[in-house]
Amino acid sequence: MSTKRRYLAGLVALGAISACTIVPSSGNPTTVDKEDGGSDPLSQPYVRVIATEPKPDATPVEIVQGFQAAMAGFDDTSRVIARKYLTPEAQAKWNPAEADAVICDCKFTASELPEPDATEYTLPIKGKKIATIDPQGRYHAIGTDVESSERIALVKLNGQWRISAAPPGLLLRPDDLSRAYRSVTLYYPDVGSVGLVADRVRLPIDPVRGFPESLIERLLRGPSKPLADGVQNTFPRGTELHDIRVEDDAVVMDFSGQLAELAAFPERLQVMKAQLAWTFSAVANQPIVVTVNGEPFPGGGLRFQRGEYVGYDPAGLPNDALGYYVHDGRLMKQPRTGTEEPQPVPGVAGQPNQAFSNPALAETPYTRVAALRPEPGIWVADLVDGSQWQRWITAEGRLTPPSWDRYGEVWSVESTGTLVNPGARVWRARDGQAIPVSAPDLESVDVKAFRVARDGVRTAIISDGGAGESVQIGVIVRLGDYRVGGLETLVPPEEGRTIVDIAWQDDGTLVVLSEKAKQQSLAVYSIAGGGDPETPTVDKRVSSITAAPGHMLAVDEDGALRTWGDTKWATTIKSGVTYVLYPLG
Repeated sequence: MSTKRRYLAGLVALGAISACTIVPSSGNPTTVDKEDGGSDPLSQPYVRVIATEPKPDATPVEIVQGFQAAMAGFDDTSRVIARKYLTPEAQAKWNPAEADAVICDCKFTASELPEPDATEYTLPIKGKKIATIDPQGRYHAIGTDVESSERIALVKLNGQWRISAAPPGLLLRPDDLSRAYRSVTLYYPDVGSVGLVADRVRLPIDPVRGFPESLIERLLRGPSKPLADGVQNTFPRGTELHDIRVEDDAVVMDFSGQLAELAAFPERLQVMKAQLAWTFSAVANQPIVVTVNGEPFPGGGLRFQRGEYVGYDPAGLPNDALGYYVHDGRLMKQPRTGTEEPQPVPGVAGQPNQAFSNPALAETPYTRVAALRPEPGIWVADLVDGSQWQRWITAEGRLTPPSWDRYGEVWSVESTGTLVNPGARVWRARDGQAIPVSAPDLESVDVKAFRVARDGVRTAIISDGGAGESVQIGVIVRLGDYRVGGLETLVPPEEGRTIVDIAWQDDGTLVVLSEKAKQQSLAVYSIAGGGDPETPTVDKRVSSITAAPGHMLAVDEDGALRTWGDTKWATTIKSGVTYVLYPLG
């Protein structure tokens, strides 16, 4: 097979996206052609919007409709056609690449048309805002029933209506979002290079550059905020991607000379390969060969694939991870098969009638359990024969249940305020030494739970600042002095609702158990993917939940241990269970 034929075949293997062309007609897109893109979600057809120029003597409504349709024309990456709907002054000011795109179920209609001799006109944008996408590609859902308050001003130039004041960013319909963006996961190492952290963003389709190249170029630009404060990027500053091609069943990525700097730093090079292999696995699972300026990587070439870097998994646990539970006051491990008998863990936590609650388990560098005990504080015990409880965190105020990170540190939040003036102080502890952590956003709220994700960077927080309990996602910054920041609301407050429990299922999925009017509900949120959460049923009142990739455990009101299958709960132990947990999370 010739080099050219290998290259073309490789484009199919790399998930090349085929086109479906639509042409706006009076501002409304119409499909005119379609090609099959295969079964891979990243290879599905995308809709190519061909933007059309303003029609002569178009009405203000037609101008705005045409402008919106042209904004969705991602083949026209510079929005040349869209700018023709603007006045020269508006063209000079409009830079949608630096503003949030707004996803809106919007309608462009006018209750009254302008007078024939009018030279100015304002058209309201009616409809509900659904989400925004920031310039880094992060999707931000907007609360329900948020009506658009945008207005578009038009003036008449040389007898033709043109827009004089446009929205700062792209204004897209829901169909435009699915047509023009792909949801992708980028991977960046934590500051200790222990594992990878997922950064989920929306990547605009660029038919000229192609999806594989766009994906890696976005990876090189670095992580999005606020995650950027908690991770690193191993690619040397200024590294550029020249091209991606397929040769002899391998994906060849050619980078600029800056990448060769990593040849002198084997540890950084190893992390970079993991970062690249995990990110590109969304496109193809072939081996990757890295070249620099068309030449083999210094030191004898560079060939690798994702299977070599399973230890960097940001989910932190394998799909077959076993859960733990507290039964009659002792910590037990789930049996691997239905014929095995449950066994208590070694050490003091596995002894009967232990007075502890809300346990959390660490697996590295030691297997340890942390818990609340009657004596105030966070207590820790090794899961080895003969171990004893040791107090790692001592505090005057109420402490949240403990949470381990992947580095062997246990976290908890102390209540430092009152019901009228709530406050919180974050603690982390290692080997019995507790250190306060700066968390300015939590200093004046009541914190009910603080759960560190298994990636060691993100944290989920149940807090109440006076408007009711909410769930927020934050970032742990470990460079220099530790701090917790970048809080963003995942589940906003709702009158009469209580957040009962939260649990990380994987690096980007959080399970939230809530209750309102004595009715419980369970929701599984993608913390950055957007869209509505999954809602598994809750057939009995639940007091404790835990999760792992592909799994959930719960304790119901009867003290029964419940396991979630694909569609329903199953009871494995009928009574005596008080808490459930998976390692970390």
